[in-house]
Amino acid sequence: MKTIVTALYILMVSNLYAQPPGYTTARGNAEATSKSMKLLFTESFLFAKGTLNVKVYSKPAVLEAIAESDKVIAEYEQKVDEFVKSKPVASVLKSQYHLIVSEVNASSNAIEKAASAKNEYRVMSAVSFLQDLYLYRAYIKAAMKVYPEAISMEEKLEAVEEAIKLHGSKEDYIAKMEKNQLDYVKSLRIKKAEMSDPAVEGIAKKDYETSWAADKVTVVKVNITTGWTIEKNVLDIPVSKELEVNFAIKKADGSCALATGRMYSVYEGGGKYGKPYLIMPSSPITIPCENMPK
Repeated sequence: MKTIVTALYILMVSNLYAQPPGYTTARGNAEATSKSMKLLFTESFLFAKGTLNVKVYSKPAVLEAIAESDKVIAEYEQKVDEFVKSKPVASVLKSQYHLIVSEVNASSNAIEKAASAKNEYRVMSAVSFLQDLYLYRAYIKAAMKVYPEAISMEEKLEAVEEAIKLHGSKEDYIAKMEKNQLDYVKSLRIKKAEMSDPAVEGIAKKDYETSWAADKVTVVKVNITTGWTIEKNVLDIPVSKELEVNFAIKKADGSCALATGRMYSVYEGGGKYGKPYLIMPSSPITIPCENMPK
């Protein structure tokens, strides 16, 4: 009898805490919706994977990075369509709405950056600012599919579309970067020498040519453009000294260039410094050969 009573008690308690029909399914749908919202919107892979990542600043590398970003956009649009068809849980969508709106509003900053970069930047990789507009266009279109009643998103989409149209193609944007660079180098010349030290200049020339040996550059002139700056420790004892140098360069293809660097020398004690060596040499910047020092 005791065994029967115990069994009945367990059954009663179990029924008391039993989940209602459909509860498990509903909870699972909510979790799936939350997971998808994180992947697509609140921590979107669109921006994590789609933002341009250019490690080599050459035109082929930039174009390849754009192509990879475009693939991410296509993947994103496909996953958004699949998400909408899955009938996401409305309560989860509502809870995430303010986060989505915040990201959509950030498109205004992207529009401003793309406009200013077009005039201020000189490297082709700056096309990333324009590509960001394509990312935001995909993001806002996706958000509008999830929140079709949000009129403010439509206004943001129109602004992004107008900005993209204004800048023209990505190739046009890159061409503007190239033009900015050409305009910059038209007046670029080697800095005036502030002092002369044949020994330092000789070391600087050798070190720079060694650094760019693969490009077969020849340094035709070195200008020391600052005096020595001495660094001291807390006890006012010298640690090192350095100065700036400018290089006029001839490339293997006959073109001309300028570059900069710093000569660094370690203090050895007794008022003596070690042999200086070149640090932070810049890449050669191609200039018109008429800008080279005579």
